[in-house]
Amino acid sequence: MGRVRILDPTAAPPAADPDPGPDLGPLAGRRVGLRYDRAWRSWLWVLDEWEPRLRAAGAHVVRLETGNRIGEGGEETFANLAVFAADVDAALVGLGN
Repeated sequence: MGRVRILDPTAAPPAADPDPGPDLGPLAGRRVGLRYDRAWRSWLWVLDEWEPRLRAAGAHVVRLETGNRIGEGGEETFANLAVFAADVDAALVGLGN
């Protein structure tokens, strides 16, 4: 029987940056933003799990539903995101996948 060679077209993952960024410190008294949209409905389940835990840790949770990124709604979305980013100490905006 002949030998079979399987080629994998996927690229190697990028080098990971082990630095998680600055420490937020205790959550008590912090404003934590939760951004979501209608395109990824299952993300709401994630936020429904995290929000009570953030509140239990003393954080003030702010949710923002974003809309279109282009067209007429795009300008409004980016304006809302700018206000949101300025008003929170940290934000959960996705899983990075």
